[in-house]
Amino acid sequence: MLGAATERFRTRGYAGTSLDDLVDATGLQRPSLYAAFGDKRALYLATLERTIDRAGRALDQLIEADLPLEQSLKVMFRAVIDGFLTGETGPSGCIMVSTSATSAVDDAEIRARLAAFVALEDGKIEQLLTARGDPRAAAHARVATSVIHSLSVRARAGATREELETLAADCVALIAGAG
Repeated sequence: MLGAATERFRTRGYAGTSLDDLVDATGLQRPSLYAAFGDKRALYLATLERTIDRAGRALDQLIEADLPLEQSLKVMFRAVIDGFLTGETGPSGCIMVSTSATSAVDDAEIRARLAAFVALEDGKIEQLLTARGDPRAAAHARVATSVIHSLSVRARAGATREELETLAADCVALIAGAG
């Protein structure tokens, strides 16, 4: 149910997703949604928490895989591109980048979750790069996170897999070549 709600919000954004959309996506009726989450905003916040948790676990798994630097980056970018090119009606990118960024302007809780997500990505990628011997791990982590966010926007804008993979490969070459 939370996964279906995440997909609907990821596709249509917070403002563009109605309660009827959520009923349709989850198969739950309004009373059940209210009982489980309280309201649409609370459900949206739960989907953002789910996304933060899933991203953290995926990066932890990559860190634990103990692959060489370049291969680690390639695996990471392949996974995000694969995810960004999926969606209910086409490539939907990342819910955090594509939808929470617009809501964060007016909502301090959403802004805090978006900031936590960016910090998590920066920190986990820095940990990954540090473990692989990258002497500029912090700077390279911020670059990699920025490229991930760009990939999300570009996927939503209709970039092809090849275009996204080229950008990712350029980032890998930049980081791996500087290490």
